[in-house]
Amino acid sequence: MVELSLSGKSVLVTGAARGLGAAIAEAAVAHDARVLVVADILTDELESTAERLGPSAHAVRLDVADPGSWCGLLPVLRALGGRPDVLVNNAGIVTTASIADLDPADFERTLAVNVGGTLLGMQAFLRLHHEMASPRAGSIVNVSSVRGLIGAGGAAAYSASKFAVRGLTKSAAIELGPLGIRVNAVCPGPVVTDMSVGNPLFAAMDWDRYAASLPLGTLGRPVDVGEAVAWLGSDASAFVTGIDLPVDGGLTATSFSAQPQETTP
Repeated sequence: MVELSLSGKSVLVTGAARGLGAAIAEAAVAHDARVLVVADILTDELESTAERLGPSAHAVRLDVADPGSWCGLLPVLRALGGRPDVLVNNAGIVTTASIADLDPADFERTLAVNVGGTLLGMQAFLRLHHEMASPRAGSIVNVSSVRGLIGAGGAAAYSASKFAVRGLTKSAAIELGPLGIRVNAVCPGPVVTDMSVGNPLFAAMDWDRYAASLPLGTLGRPVDVGEAVAWLGSDASAFVTGIDLPVDGGLTATSFSAQPQETTP
């Protein structure tokens, strides 16, 4: 049996200043990652997170939608040993608006960060892979969402971007498999983070009722996603590529049917 371990591996996590990204980075440390590079545009929070993670963590400012920012990251990665063993494309933004009210500029920005950032991350990973004299096996984990599996009203831009992340993941799994690089997507569901429960955009949501409707009856924790990503990055999932892994408390397994009317005695 292969143990879930990142021992000896270097890991890069984007969008790691807080929330899911920080939890993914914490899981990498917990599973003994040798080197951890955490990247984000929120530099103050990122530095605090890196300090909390310990000496294996290196904080780097990165705007995932900016090709020049990725170019600036490459020398840092080369100095730390070249291409990471595991790349986690986690950075993303949420845009909420109806189809009728969606600003094209907001739509384009959402795609630029969520989809373009994922593409640029994989391209940077490949560039470093080709530089290595003896390229080793690698794993890329792209963070999609259950909204990349099922739609939702008022989430057209976000949902479109996360469906696109899954498409990129599957194409990359086919293209990069012969190089020994696995590419998978994790699809978080209702998880308690600053982008969900802590997001002012969703202040009117009845989170308790939502949790009660899930098969597991509770919202997820960031650590649940962190552990799933660690598994996809580790050798324990060595024969897994091109999948969409929901971490959603059973949300995508549910369906709603007519229920019997309640009767009073």
